[in-house]
Amino acid sequence: MSAPRTSEGGAPGGRAATPSWAAIAAWGGGLIQLALGAGALTGVGGGPAIRAVGIILTVLGAAALGWGVAALARGRIIVPRAGVAGSLAGILAATAALILDPSRVSVFAVAAASVLLIAVAFACALVLRTAGRAVVSPAPDAVRPQLVGILVGAVLVAGLVTPALAATEAGQHAVPHGEHTQTVDPGHH
Repeated sequence: MSAPRTSEGGAPGGRAATPSWAAIAAWGGGLIQLALGAGALTGVGGGPAIRAVGIILTVLGAAALGWGVAALARGRIIVPRAGVAGSLAGILAATAALILDPSRVSVFAVAAASVLLIAVAFACALVLRTAGRAVVSPAPDAVRPQLVGILVGAVLVAGLVTPALAATEAGQHAVPHGEHTQTVDPGHH
């Protein structure tokens, strides 16, 4: 007879894939927050309020990336309350950037970041909910996430994040990848 499957918080239920999709969603949301923050910090005009929001978005984006790495490395959701708080703060900061500078901040980028951060908050809330009912004590390292789940999550997040990044101020100023300039003098062979 095998031991019962446990979730990342140690509770019965077998939600071992939760850390992987939450980590990938955090990476996607963090990348968009970084792009929105960079656009707010480097943009012309906008005033000190949008620059302050840019700093907040940059810090939250970097924190989301780090949180995702730690959650995936540990195989479980870490600091779930901070995950919920960080996700909500990221949504509020991205919305504030949109309100403060609607002509330069992409609605699509804010919406994409919000969807991904809601997924992170949901995963963290699941851990908090199951932790209150846990019969089994929390395991130091949960079941390793399935590779197929990680790949599917990465493809889905990339499909949302790529156009969202292109819609940001930073993405609009990026060098077009399809265009190449000729660096060789046409008179030489």
